Amino acid sequence: MRMRKKIIIWTILCISLLGIYTTFIERNLLIVKRHNVTINKNGKEELKVVQITDIHLGQFYNLDQLEKVVQKINALNADIVVFTGDLIDNASTYDEIYNVADTLKKIKCRIGKYAIYGNHDYGGGAVRYYDDIMNKGGFKIFKNEGISILFKDKHIRIFGADDGLMGNHNVDKTMNGINNKSINLLLLHEPDLIEGYSNYPVDLVLSGHSHGGQIYIPLYGPLKKNVLSEKYTKGFYKLGNPRGTKIYVNSGLGNTKVPFRLFNIPQISIFNLKI
Repeated sequence: MRMRKKIIIWTILCISLLGIYTTFIERNLLIVKRHNVTINKNGKEELKVVQITDIHLGQFYNLDQLEKVVQKINALNADIVVFTGDLIDNASTYDEIYNVADTLKKIKCRIGKYAIYGNHDYGGGAVRYYDDIMNKGGFKIFKNEGISILFKDKHIRIFGADDGLMGNHNVDKTMNGINNKSINLLLLHEPDLIEGYSNYPVDLVLSGHSHGGQIYIPLYGPLKKNVLSEKYTKGFYKLGNPRGTKIYVNSGLGNTKVPFRLFNIPQISIFNLKI
């Protein structure tokens, strides 16, 4: 009987501690994930790309936390910074909407800052504010379009698709101007949309949306999957196309609907691209 009581007490204690950690601790942590990606095996240049995604400013993520993200980004000395969607969780109820741009403006990099729309950047009235916030924050927004960059004699194309749930996502329009000779990067909010791009010579796709499920069970995966992030949920994947396209699903910074995170510490990702 004593042993049974001890087991019950320890079980309750462990469940309680896990609940506290999942609800209050992990979602307030922040890590930098570093990835080396070879695009040209004979390349001698390195391009530093920092990705942030799914901030979801609101009930579970505030501007003080975003300020810490900015500080960490600036310490990475990035060439390019990209944001792959979902800035504010619910714009209609967010009181600090006019202060967000001032924080984003502090992000520094050598070449440029680029962003795309997520579904939360349309919903909740966010579509009325998103362009203005991101532009004032120094970000160029892509909606099914791209830009050419010359970096140390290397031709780089960055493409950004519109959101696939609430926007006007168009694969062919997004990929207009792509060619085999350039280094081609694609920003895509919902990762499962990558299936439509498999015939294009894309080298690396950066996406978000999934939050890694927020609660991620080892050997099982996300406890709950989002629409359009059911196949590609977290981390790196490689398509079996001639280009060998790599896609990275970033589990993001913020939370939506519930305050839980487990095995999904909020992250900034930096990609050292060998080009």
